[in-house]
Amino acid sequence: MADPAFVLPTPDVAHTTYEGLELYLPDGMEPAPAVLLIHGVPYSAEPMPSGWNIYRGYASQLADRGCVATTVDHSPDGRPDDDRSNAALAKAIAAVRTHPRVDGGRLALWFFSGGSPLAAPFLQNPPEWLRCVALTYPVLGDSKLVTIGGVHPVDAVAGARGLPIVMTVVGHELADVAPTQPPFIEAARAAGVRLEVIEAPNGRHGFDVLDHTDESRQALGAALAAVGAAVSA
Repeated sequence: MADPAFVLPTPDVAHTTYEGLELYLPDGMEPAPAVLLIHGVPYSAEPMPSGWNIYRGYASQLADRGCVATTVDHSPDGRPDDDRSNAALAKAIAAVRTHPRVDGGRLALWFFSGGSPLAAPFLQNPPEWLRCVALTYPVLGDSKLVTIGGVHPVDAVAGARGLPIVMTVVGHELADVAPTQPPFIEAARAAGVRLEVIEAPNGRHGFDVLDHTDESRQALGAALAAVGAAVSA
């Protein structure tokens, strides 16, 4: 199956490899905020997610907007494994924060699909360097994609009171994923969390490569702008 194209243009930005990560760099030489993209699981495609058009597109767009961006390949075989993924994410965060082009005190974590449960510990107890958590068509409860282990995102979100959360949802969500999202939204709002929900009413799970429409471009642009503003504040 061909790798589907990203719904926004992929700007030509500088790249560098550092500690096994491909970093997409903004113009200039001053330290910049960074955004780590955490892909969904399970998956079966090759190459690794960091090479897919979707994550190349997000990373390039973020770099074009002034952020260092990289995708964390946290599941080499495409299967959910929280311990392995958490270790890979921790290693990537530590590496990115030490890069000379990164302002180590301003990071955002952007979780996708079945990778979203990995956000729970960061929501429950946000570290001082975390400026934003983003969730795109997230799986936030047990589903055919993942089984929630450890702290549940619905329980964790109350800890994120002052942390901006940017959540993108689609109107034609997968049947077993859609019910996992409203409890999270309700818990966040009940706790007074700074949650921004961006909607693509006619979008599908994977709208950012599947639905090449003005609606998709607008939703994606809004999410990129919100994450960029939060991590740059």
